[in-house]
Amino acid sequence: MRRAIPVGADPSSAEPLPRQRPVIRSAPRRFIETWIDAVGGFLLCVVVPIPIYATGEPFMRRFGAAEQTILATAIAYIVVWYCGRRLEAFPRATLQGNLGYVAPITAVTYATIAVVLLLLRWDYSRVQLFGSGFLTLAWMAAAAQLRARYLIRHYAVVPNSLIVAMPEIPTCRWLDLSEVQARGVSVDAIVADLSADLTETQISALTRAAIAGVPVLDRRYIVETLTGRTPLGGLMPNEFGALLPSRQYLVLRRALELVLTVLVLPVLLPIFALVALAVRLDSHGPVLFVQTRVGRRGRLFPMYKFRTMYHGAAGPSFTAASDPRVTRIGAFLRRYRLDELPQIVNIVRGDMSWVGPRPEALSLDEQYVRDIPHFALRGIVRPGLTGWAQINQGYAHEADEMRSKLEYDLYYLKHCSLWLDVAIVLRTFAVVFTGSGAR
Repeated sequence: MRRAIPVGADPSSAEPLPRQRPVIRSAPRRFIETWIDAVGGFLLCVVVPIPIYATGEPFMRRFGAAEQTILATAIAYIVVWYCGRRLEAFPRATLQGNLGYVAPITAVTYATIAVVLLLLRWDYSRVQLFGSGFLTLAWMAAAAQLRARYLIRHYAVVPNSLIVAMPEIPTCRWLDLSEVQARGVSVDAIVADLSADLTETQISALTRAAIAGVPVLDRRYIVETLTGRTPLGGLMPNEFGALLPSRQYLVLRRALELVLTVLVLPVLLPIFALVALAVRLDSHGPVLFVQTRVGRRGRLFPMYKFRTMYHGAAGPSFTAASDPRVTRIGAFLRRYRLDELPQIVNIVRGDMSWVGPRPEALSLDEQYVRDIPHFALRGIVRPGLTGWAQINQGYAHEADEMRSKLEYDLYYLKHCSLWLDVAIVLRTFAVVFTGSGAR
């Protein structure tokens, strides 16, 4: 509020207003990059190829094959771009992972549109439609890789002692808040340890930054976003409610996974028969291995797998690297996760889902619950055939590995959605094809 100047007084004699403190500026790189990506891809994949197949000037006379092709490719590109960006938002996406996302989405989208055009008996350029699909796949993969390598984000950190604890990520720069203020550097966000005793000056700086439009993020949130893990340190009971998925999501997911199971069974049954025959011929004993596992809310259930060890072999509940109990065919089945296929029976029974934390054997689960804080929270949802921890970390047994795995599982609980489920399923295919993380 301005101070009143007495009537008749010389305005120049009034006390000068206090000098404003420097305001932290926001760097709108993410916003600009998103528009460049969307518009640039649309021009390359939809607009530029038009002269190759279009005759005359499209949309000037009648709505013919050229116009229908342009409309089809535009719709397909928008769908693929939107789905790709939604899936890419989840952390730890590599070039292989990006291709794993975009390739199936592109194939399904363009094939679906081609089928719709065929059913409607609309004429269109098949060369252009599917050529646009290849361009879209190349553009999405290349743009994602360029963003992951060269789009540097700058974060101001408070207090400055927090900088050494932030994750080392090539595309992130952690800066001291006081230096950012002094130099007038634009930042993407401010990362603050809100559980620490911040000074009045620091809180005032955060307030001014928020007013100026700069996001102020808690340290735990930004670590979650960048690493895909929810840190155990500092996890409080009042945060447990955020780990509970909505009932609408659980009901919808259950319906979708039952439909998906019915659709894939005709494809999987011949594979079941071949694997069962290979297990029987490789070594004597039953084809299936049944083990008691801990499921949702601590309920026990029998989990089915193809037997991969010699029948009657004794030893611990976990599998070590180069375990001598594993048969020849069992090593192959474990490498490509084919031994997990009978768990589709568990999915139909309601013991498991397609996606979720992997169920542990009863003896190991009791040990982990006793030794690792919050381990029992994994039981909030049904265990899964694959999961966020499985695709990011792989097999784990030691206490430190299980703590890390639990952080991945807690991230899944906190962010579970159909988009995250789709990302996990698509990335699982890449893991299976490469055979990484298996024992």
